[in-house]
Amino acid sequence: MIVPERQVMIMNILEVQNLCKTYGKGEAEVRALDNVSFSVGKGEFIAIVGESGSGKSTLLNVVGALDNPTSGKVLIDGKDIFSMPEKKLTVFRRRNIGFIFQSFNLIPELNVEQNITFPLLLDYQKPDQKYVEELLGILGLKERRKHLPSQLSGGQQ
Repeated sequence: MIVPERQVMIMNILEVQNLCKTYGKGEAEVRALDNVSFSVGKGEFIAIVGESGSGKSTLLNVVGALDNPTSGKVLIDGKDIFSMPEKKLTVFRRRNIGFIFQSFNLIPELNVEQNITFPLLLDYQKPDQKYVEELLGILGLKERRKHLPSQLSGGQQ
């Protein structure tokens, strides 16, 4: 008896379809992304590599909904993020997309602990102090929790 191979359907957490991003016009036009398509299944890891100026940061900014594409689609967990109204997209981005920026985007007037809990407060959620303590421990910042970003070293930011 021959048993057919069982196919496992992997749900894509991210789908990028024919993504284009163009800056400028005429002779100054730059096609940073030109019909980029790919998908990432749940649990998969990918790396984006390429030469300087090849569009890596542009791709991440568009996929992360920090910038709008010229054309194409980005679906996160099946949702077309650029079909969402701006307010809904802002909430979706805050709840579903994580970014670690090359430059530190900490709020200078808030201390370390406040910077950690601020996104939750935007969603009217009460921070879980046990989890905040765990994060501070992992980051090695328990002793500096009340320090402002300007009072931290570059590695601590």
